[in-house]
Amino acid sequence: MWHYVFWISLGLLVYMLLGYPLILLVVRRLRRRRSVPAEPEELPTVTCIIPAHNEERVLQAKLENALALDYPRDRLEIVVASDGSADRTVEIAQSFAPRGVRVLEFSARRGKASVLNDACAEATGQVLCLCDANVMFQRDALQHLVRPLDDTQVGAVTGVVLLASEESNFGEGESFYYLLERAVQLAESDVGSLMGVDGGMYVIRRELFQALPAETILDDFAISMQAVRNGQRVVYQPLARATESGTPTATQEFRRRLRMAAGTVQILKWGYFPRLRQPVLLWQFLSHKLVRWVGPWLLLTLLLANIALWSAGPFFQGLLVAQLAVYATALVAAVYVPLRGTRVTGVVFYFVMSQFAMALGVIRGLLNLQKVTWVQAERLSDGSAEPRPTEQISP
Repeated sequence: MWHYVFWISLGLLVYMLLGYPLILLVVRRLRRRRSVPAEPEELPTVTCIIPAHNEERVLQAKLENALALDYPRDRLEIVVASDGSADRTVEIAQSFAPRGVRVLEFSARRGKASVLNDACAEATGQVLCLCDANVMFQRDALQHLVRPLDDTQVGAVTGVVLLASEESNFGEGESFYYLLERAVQLAESDVGSLMGVDGGMYVIRRELFQALPAETILDDFAISMQAVRNGQRVVYQPLARATESGTPTATQEFRRRLRMAAGTVQILKWGYFPRLRQPVLLWQFLSHKLVRWVGPWLLLTLLLANIALWSAGPFFQGLLVAQLAVYATALVAAVYVPLRGTRVTGVVFYFVMSQFAMALGVIRGLLNLQKVTWVQAERLSDGSAEPRPTEQISP
């Protein structure tokens, strides 16, 4: 029995980390789909919605950034939707009203999904641009985002949101993770569709937005998967770039990833995934999302099976030593922060920390223990830094 457990766990982990990306690259070469047609004659009208809860630190910079976008001003509506803010968020937003910014003030804090439902119902644009208050767009980002929508099969478009993580105490591991993730997204976009969007910056056709249940945890994932289930593709536009202020500590990142895992379990329970008649998209969902969510349990079963097979020979002994070394390295890095600054140790720490957070998040999601409202994390900056060239990915 332990041999079966060992090889199944190892095989699925190898597929998750290496197999799926490699298959994607091969399929991409055979079936590459371009999602950036010629520039349309007329840009669509866009409503940029900025949900905000206690965002006084970044909101002024965000609104200046939105007003400076290289997009026809008469075709861009900017809306700030305050979710029970108790600081100067509404005051700052209202100071931009003479410059055309609409302010929707909701006195009771209900959660992001409820705020988005109301804000999207008020929107007048043909396209909704949903973004976070701490995400600063490059001037041409919005034009690049809406261009693929000229393809009638494309329902939503996401871009590159670069985290300002160089000042955090886990930046090396995070940067490496997102570099690989964007490469996978680029290949997925060309092969079929992305399985989700970056909630910090994406656009979706207004008619595709469906009101979310008030208890929705991951609104961006739910919205994008609704588009996919309706037969529309979600594509990746690497020319659309923005920066986001990161979280300075691994503890805050742990909580963020725990929330994400709980939210993904919720999406699964609601059945927000590709239909059986969408075989390519269903394969992408199972490979990129579902296998990843069970990754922590595969690591656990692999470790337990490996311990049980210690006497089976040098291969099993060597692999067990390697596993224990990985976990020991992550534990030491958790205690001694400077070790996270090196590429190898930083990647190991971030991987193990993320898996642990995912395991707890799955449990919270299954038991419905995750709160809908989010806790504002401390940030490194106002997010206005320019993207670092080393993190850019070529199309």
